[in-house]
Amino acid sequence: MDINTEKRLDEIERKLDDLHNKISNQESRAKYKPIFTIVLILSVILIFFVLIGVVSFFTG
Repeated sequence: MDINTEKRLDEIERKLDDLHNKISNQESRAKYKPIFTIVLILSVILIFFVLIGVVSFFTG
């Protein structure tokens, strides 16, 4: 094999590895996305109730 072909093969292999890493990262993110959504919704509700409590405390 000549040097250019070897370089091309190395480059293609690197690109394939990068693609595989991107795909596996997206899969792991997709797995935890519902949990993050639930936590986000609960946080918003909690902040909303805290704000209502603070406003009602100061208004009397």
